[in-house]
This record gives sequence, structure tokens and C-alpha cells, in this order.
Amino acid sequence: MKVVLYLIPFVSSVFSMMTENDMPEILCKCLSEKAGSITIIPADLILYTCVNKYLAETWLERYQPPRRIDPDTINWLRSLGRKVRGQEYNIRTKRQAARRVRREIRTLTDAQRNRFIRAVQELKDRRIGSTNRYDALASAHDGRALGSAHSGPNFPSWHREYLKLFEAALQEIDDRVTLPFFDSRLDYNLYDPRESNFWGENFMGDHRGVVSNGPFRLWRQRNGAYLERNGGNSGSMISPRGIRDVLSRRRNIDILSPWAARGRYGLENYHNAVHVWVGGSMLGVNTAPSDPVFFLHHCFIDYVWEQFRQRQTVDSETDYPFDQRAPPSQAPNRIMDNLETGKRNIDGYSNDYTDQYYRYSRSPTLCRQCRNRYPYLRCGDWFRGLCSATNRARITTFRSPIKNIKSLGIKKQFSTTINDSSRNKTSRKRRSTGDWLVYEPLIEEEIVSKTGRTKRSISSRRSNQKKRTSHITNMDSSMQNSFLLDGEPDIKRWVFIPVKIVHRRPSGLLFGTKVIKNKNIVDGVDVYSYNKYMNYTGEEQQAAYSHSFTSGSGADKVYVQVDGMSYNGKYIDYTIVDSRLPVSESVAFVAVKNPKLNSSISYISAYDSHGRICRPYCHSYRSYSNQYKTCSGVINLTEEKPKLYGEDVGEVTRLLYKSGKGKDFSRSDKNIFLSFYCDFHEMPWGKC
Repeated sequence: MKVVLYLIPFVSSVFSMMTENDMPEILCKCLSEKAGSITIIPADLILYTCVNKYLAETWLERYQPPRRIDPDTINWLRSLGRKVRGQEYNIRTKRQAARRVRREIRTLTDAQRNRFIRAVQELKDRRIGSTNRYDALASAHDGRALGSAHSGPNFPSWHREYLKLFEAALQEIDDRVTLPFFDSRLDYNLYDPRESNFWGENFMGDHRGVVSNGPFRLWRQRNGAYLERNGGNSGSMISPRGIRDVLSRRRNIDILSPWAARGRYGLENYHNAVHVWVGGSMLGVNTAPSDPVFFLHHCFIDYVWEQFRQRQTVDSETDYPFDQRAPPSQAPNRIMDNLETGKRNIDGYSNDYTDQYYRYSRSPTLCRQCRNRYPYLRCGDWFRGLCSATNRARITTFRSPIKNIKSLGIKKQFSTTINDSSRNKTSRKRRSTGDWLVYEPLIEEEIVSKTGRTKRSISSRRSNQKKRTSHITNMDSSMQNSFLLDGEPDIKRWVFIPVKIVHRRPSGLLFGTKVIKNKNIVDGVDVYSYNKYMNYTGEEQQAAYSHSFTSGSGADKVYVQVDGMSYNGKYIDYTIVDSRLPVSESVAFVAVKNPKLNSSISYISAYDSHGRICRPYCHSYRSYSNQYKTCSGVINLTEEKPKLYGEDVGEVTRLLYKSGKGKDFSRSDKNIFLSFYCDFHEMPWGKC
């Protein structure tokens, strides 16, 4: 359907300080190559992959990362490498006991978990050169490693070596510590993964906002920003079926990018979904290791990759896929960037890691493996026999393992009550997909019949029925930003601009406002159904997360994301739309680099809470019309007048709204240059 958006007429000079730029070739090529995957993979994951690919390949053009490379730091990193090699030698010569065992963090005893947490905290406290040891390790995941350790065959091998160094650093503090992993399948099986004990005070702390409780509360990133998360706004935990799909393959070329980036078998796709789900610091590739969740999540990815390697029918040590599609920085014999160990990329495929240094204890994913065995796990799905995490306690007593807690003015033992109105509701078991609004899963499951014909799975057939709504949504979650710009967190370096959102009601929704006609209830429609009145038919073309819901009130979120093209910075906020109505509109306020500081070129995108991307439109002011036309979404903001941005949200609000006595109240849309249309039918990417 062709869409034309109209605004109040105005002269072209109004937009002299905000213009559209062409989309960078790297970003455009990546989005175009993956466009065919939007019916399989939620489009915001494709956006995450392509934006990070662009940022990784252009980091030197935008800024010099604040990586600590003083001699003391380099010498310490090299000493970790020597220590690991010495441990491997001792194991080979039988001078040391059996391999270390890495376990799922919720299967550890309280004493084991607290030892791990204390070691991580001590790593943060110990100084090395001009930084601390934790931040020195976190800085390795930046610079050249942005491109050489992602979206290619070196992704699992570089991170395997990285995890080994991190574990060795922990063992310098406490030799009994072994790095655990976070099996997010156990949280995927929960009705609401945000309620998982993993985000409780005894584990990782807050899942949203500045982390203000738990063992890592009020942590600072290496750039000075607070550690923050925005859990559950988008993304997904990894589904059991996704892992089964990955393990069904036998060659690395079948599961690694760029070859498997568009399919259901891509290991990095599932990895990305968790980064997006956690959000906050985990959303930026260069800031992700600032969150300890990063190392536990990547340890699970390594666990899955090791299971895959054990099933391979070829030599797993030489099965390193590399051709012209892979980044040159991931050539097999190239030295791993930033780790200072002298290892080659292909060395990460060696069997020595799990033959000599560590092994994995199988994660208890089935009820018979976890029932009555672990206090933080339970049988969450009796019908399918699947294990899940327990929910966070509403009232807990937490004995903190933090040593320097007195500096925060908090006693070592305290009680806390979580005041959240959404948790005061009576707990309800998850209903079948036929009763709740469940969107298409990340990958649609297929079943092959005896006759060889492909059928849709039962869950897929159910999801094509009329979809109802749920009270489990992300409407109670706010959005926290770090205001990091070129390595410095400061809101004064940002300005705010308005972005208009026009949202079309998704197909198939069914709300509780029943239609009564001739004294009878009309099935399959509600008061707001529109198919008979407007030419909107057919299902959405874009895939969506299987765990995403629309509120029964119709309220839903559309997120607007800013990624710096001429600067290093990211900003995300949302606006509320009404999914009941055929068309609803709203305005979001997002921050971009202050043009007074230098070039301010940003790529702005929008997507809903189900992972579906909206299409960008820019005002066609040069044609002296009041229409919007499709555009790239790349915006160049300058200081030229009239000023169409605000130093804060209040100032930009005054640009749009004028109020007076009586009826004198209006919104001046002439000051909105960029708009997004969310209908999920057309190809979402702007023009290249």
C-alpha cells in the first residue's frame, strides 16, 4: 500500500539545518543482503548486526577508543597468556589435577557463586597501570577486535580465548573459581523472563535502569558511565528449539556468519538476541564486557559451540571456513587482536581448550535433571518436561559479598522489598498459544509428514488464528541511556529532536471490546476491527519474537534508536501507540550529538517491541509540498537557524506545542523532519 504522510504546509527554509544523507555503503549493503531474512528473523536483530558491522569497520574514522594500552596493562595481559599456557603444559605432563568444570550458574552452591562474585569484584578493585584489571580486560573487546571478532569464523574462537583469559584473571584472585555460564534457555521457558532469579540481588542485580542492587550495583564502566540495562524491551532469550537447530548441523560454515547469517542455524543470531534483550551496556559492542553478564552469556555460547564440535563428522580443529565473504581480519593465520597472547585465529579451534584446560557440565534443561536438585531451578513446563529458572523472591535478605560496601552507605546485611504493582497480581500459569497473543517464533518450525509434504507445526498453526492480548507486557519498563558520546558520559553533549511515529494496527489482533449486533455477539472482531472499512488486509511480512505480547489495553511501544555515524554514541527511547486503532500516531523525543561540538550525522531507526522495523520518511520540503517521502533515515543536523532541536526535552516540546486561553492549543508539525510509518508489510529499510 502506498503511503503519503501529510503535515501542515510550510516553506522549505524551515529545514535548512536538518537534511538527509545517503546511507553508508557498508550499512546499506548489509541491510540489503539480509532483507530476505525479515520473515524468519526479527528485523531489529538484522539492524543490530548491520549497525555493529558498520561501526566495527569504521571505528577509526569516528573516534579513538579509550583503550588502556600502557605497558603495565600489556605486560599483565601477556602474563595471563603465559599462565594459561603453563597450566596447559602442567596438564599435559600430568602435574595438575583434572580439568576445571564450568557449570550453569544456578547449579552452583551459594558458596561457589559468592566466591565467583567476590573474585569479579576484586578484579574490579585491583589497579593495573592507569586502570583496573576488569576494565583492562573489557578494553580488549574494542578497536580492531570489533571487526575481527564478530560476524565471521573468528567469532567463537576469539571469544573462547577471551573467556580463558578472563577465567585466568579470576583464578589469580581465587584459584578455586571457575567461570560459570548463563543458560538463557532456562529463562526463555519462563512466562516473563524479567522475573528470573538471574536478575535477583543474589545474582546479577537489576535488569532495567542503572544497576542499583545486587553485587554489581552502581558499577562504573571504563569510560565513567554507570552500568545500565534495559531488560525485556526487545530481543529474546535463546529458545531450546534454536539450540537444537544449531546442533543439527555438522560444519561451521552452516552455523557461522556470514554464511549462516540469514538462516535458522546461525549461532551468532541467537547470541545477538540476548544482547538486545539485556540492552543498556550490553547493546554496544565496545561497552558490552562492562557488564559481567557478558562473560556468563558468552560462556554459554562457548558451551553450545563445544556441543556442536563434539557432533562434527569432520576434523573440528581444521574446519575453519574462510573465503572472500569473510572479513580479511578473520583470516585463519592472523594473530588475534588485542589479546596479547600471540594466538592465531584458527588456534581457537584447537581441542586443547576442552581436552586439557576445562570441560562443561551438562546444563539441566529437563525436569528429571533439575527437579528437587537445585534451589534456583524448577520444572517449569510439565507438559514438555522442561526445566526453568525460579522467579525472583519478592522479599529477600541478601548477605552481600561486596567488600567495599561501606563506601555506599549500606549495611552488609539488609532486607529489601520490591515495590512493583505488576507483581502484586495473582500468579497465573501460561496459557496455550491459542488463548494468548503469541507472534511467530524466531524461526518457524516445520514438520515433514510421511508423504514428504512439509506441514506447519501446531504452534505455528495456532499463531495464525486470531491473536488475543496479554497483561504480561513491557509497558512497566522505562528506558535508561548512558549519554556516552565519544567516550564521555554527559547529557550536555546531546540535543533532542522530535520524531513522529505513525502506527498501523497489526493484523490479527483481537481485543476484549466485543461487537453486539442484533442482540448477538459477533465472533472474531472487536469494536476497533477495520478490515471491512479500510484496505488493510493480509498478515505482517516481518517475523516477531515468540515471547512478545500486546497489552490488553492496546497500549504498545515503538522504539526510536539513534546510532552515531560521525561520532560514537547511541541513544534509544520510545513512544506509546494505541494498537486498537486502525492508525494511531505519537511523537518520540530522541537525542543526537550537539551540532555545536562538530559534525552530527546520525542513523535513526524505529521498531516495535516485537522486533518489527518501521520505514523512515523525510519531509520533501524542496518540492514546496507537505508530504513525506521515503528516505535513508540518515540525518545531518547543523547549527543553521531556525533551531529545530532542544537542549532538553522541555525545550523541544515547546517547539511543537503552543497553548493559550480557551481553544488556542495546537501542535506545530512543521518542526518534525523525520517520521516513521509502522505497517510491517513493506520492506522496512530506507533507500540506499
